[in-house]
Amino acid sequence: MKAVLGTVIYKQAEVFLKDLLTSVDNQQDKDFDLLITNDNYTDEDIERLDIKNKCDYYLNLRPLGCTIAQTRIEMIKKAKALGYDLLVVCDADDTFVPTRIGAFKEAYQLDKSYAFYYNGLVTEDGKTVLENMPKTVDSARLISQSNFIGMGTTAINLHMLTDDFIATLSEGDCPVFDWYFFTRLLMDIGPGKLVDNADTIYRIHDSNQVGTSHNVEQEYQVKLTHYKNLAKRYPYFERLYQDLQKLDIDSIDTSHDRNGYWWSNILMEDSYEI
Repeated sequence: MKAVLGTVIYKQAEVFLKDLLTSVDNQQDKDFDLLITNDNYTDEDIERLDIKNKCDYYLNLRPLGCTIAQTRIEMIKKAKALGYDLLVVCDADDTFVPTRIGAFKEAYQLDKSYAFYYNGLVTEDGKTVLENMPKTVDSARLISQSNFIGMGTTAINLHMLTDDFIATLSEGDCPVFDWYFFTRLLMDIGPGKLVDNADTIYRIHDSNQVGTSHNVEQEYQVKLTHYKNLAKRYPYFERLYQDLQKLDIDSIDTSHDRNGYWWSNILMEDSYEI
């Protein structure tokens, strides 16, 4: 099988770049390639950081002025065009355990029927960020109102993605593209599977889209955009979109126990067919 580790680098995360590349070098399984997609580094920056000599493939998107979503879509397209079976993804501000590549490759080889594979998320001091993640995900309902799956914690089975499917992903062009992408996979392509011994080490800081606080107004606006994008294709999300518009967010009690996932302050009743 052919595996590639893909990441999108951007100048705002340069302080984390050395640690990211160290994680890549420290992988116990060395049989994989590295695809670096450049968002906004200048040519001079790339030369200064010696990026092209540190990866197998370099994709320069800076001249295109891509959005967050577009950079991820182009990375996926490139990995598929290069003939890889499995795209393991990491964010530019993350590091990960030395067994991550090997664990994902083993999971893929054992069962290729999954559209994606996902791993745990821990802080730098080893604390679990997302508790009680299910062993498998076979319905978008599990991530419809909160989320535990992101690009930085997943590997994508590229054989299950058609060119036609990839061409439609631009419909979800918004800051939470990861959430849109994995929802689309679950709705249209196939299930996901949890993989042990592949943890991502997550740096929680305000530059993350989720941030360090749980702002209800921010979550409300994110979900409006997210549901509106998905409503173009799925009646289930059209219903959630309509319900969310009617919601009085000032009445939401954020002191109750949350499920620990991203975007989980606003949890509505959901009895719709999916």
